[in-house]
Amino acid sequence: MKVRCCMVKCSRCGFDNPPDMKFCGNCGAKLTVAAVARRFEALASTHMIGSLYLILSAIFNALVKANIIFLSLYIASAILGIYVGYEVYKGKFELHIRILSAIAIALGLISTMILFIIGLGVKGVIGPAWIIFLINAILLWKSR
Repeated sequence: MKVRCCMVKCSRCGFDNPPDMKFCGNCGAKLTVAAVARRFEALASTHMIGSLYLILSAIFNALVKANIIFLSLYIASAILGIYVGYEVYKGKFELHIRILSAIAIALGLISTMILFIIGLGVKGVIGPAWIIFLINAILLWKSR
């Protein structure tokens, strides 16, 4: 099953065109997908960076204090986030990538909330890392 990509905006008139169009349906200008590809590359690379930041924050803020079960969920979430970000960077956003993305977000949220509830997440596990990760996940889901 092929998932439809986002609409391509015409650089001349701003009209939103379906991704399979080569010319603008409003003004007839030739459509380029380079701007769209650059935007998704930037989102995907930021998603991967956010995932790496999740791993680093877990290592430096909670590794000594937390149970390895919670940290393994947290790090699995970040590794899945890196994989999903890489696949989106390559241009794939099929059903299994969406499912893995949802699993990564769920695992990360569950383990982060458990760490927060037991008092270990206040120092940095919930912070800029999760903000970067979740905002990019939402942007990728909305854009694709």
